[in-house]
Amino acid sequence: MKTILDLPLSINTLLFFMLIPFLYFGYQTAYWYNRDKLRNLDFLFRLLVVGLSILVMSKLFSASSQWSWTEMQIIFMHLAPLLLSLLIASNTMDKRIERAVDKAQGRGEEKKKAPTPKAENLSIEKLGWDDVVINEGLKEELLSVTELLQDSKVAKQYGIEIPKGILLYGPPGNGKTTVAKVIANTAGLAFFPLRTDEIVSKWVGESEKNLTALFNAAKKAAPSVIFIDEVDSIGKSRSGTQAWADNLLNHMLQLIDGVVKTEGIYVIAATNRPDLVDDALKRPGRLSKMIEVPLPDIGSRTKLFTLFLSKLQLAETLDIDALAEITEGMSGAELQHICNQAGLNSFKRESQSKGKRQYVVTFDDFDLALREHLLGAR
Repeated sequence: MKTILDLPLSINTLLFFMLIPFLYFGYQTAYWYNRDKLRNLDFLFRLLVVGLSILVMSKLFSASSQWSWTEMQIIFMHLAPLLLSLLIASNTMDKRIERAVDKAQGRGEEKKKAPTPKAENLSIEKLGWDDVVINEGLKEELLSVTELLQDSKVAKQYGIEIPKGILLYGPPGNGKTTVAKVIANTAGLAFFPLRTDEIVSKWVGESEKNLTALFNAAKKAAPSVIFIDEVDSIGKSRSGTQAWADNLLNHMLQLIDGVVKTEGIYVIAATNRPDLVDDALKRPGRLSKMIEVPLPDIGSRTKLFTLFLSKLQLAETLDIDALAEITEGMSGAELQHICNQAGLNSFKRESQSKGKRQYVVTFDDFDLALREHLLGAR
């Protein structure tokens, strides 16, 4: 009775064996989208190749003395496509496993090299105190602080310490960021903004490295100021639930301590929620100078309306003082939005009219804009 070992190996069977690698690429192409099916087919393919390899080796050693040199060459040639198939299948499987591990461990993407921190004074060089509409008492305090930062010798002559860390706090949309830029520009300080998206990284230790690079760049460019907007996002009170956030905050505290000891470097931070900022950041020697940037008072609102409405053609009956009266409790950003919306309402109103355009903004346009804003804020 004949067995599979009696199957003759010839040129015809060699041609069949040479098609085996193409079988692998065939089902890989056909079912690339189905991982489970590919896994099963890979198993069957390797089983086939191993089985055929055992067959060839068995024929080779079963009666090797009976084969002529030509027959031995043909048998050895049968092994070549089988070994090639195993090599291709194993290599592909290793890459697939490596990709899966990388994905599971979050290494599927290449590390993005953080940009070298540079001073951004070009973006603030045209800003001055005329660009900041705030309450007069607040402006006087900020001017006093700016003078100390501008000339540290004045503070020494008075025997007082310069505030190395300042925390600007208050409702959003009242110009805290603009205030920080104006302080930097008028005091002649190199301006280094800390952007959370450029600092925080998913790679272990990378966030701390980026933060250190920013502080080192500021030291080299002294006199300088590091501005941390929305400091509560990086300096939030420690909860112990996020180790990476706590580690980053601890590292920032150490860097700020270094700023205190270095002449000519300052830190200004801003937040809408000072209650969320970790107490360690607000202690003396760090962000100890806390300055509130409140909602604009009636005088500031009048100035803001005058500024925002300078490009609009207003009806003679429109009273800016009345607008300032009815918008108590609104931020500068909200007032700017209402002014723009009033202009849009004027455009829509005159578009619906059959008469000639007057390009005039009326009190009714403002009244509608105000009601739309209040409705959207709910």
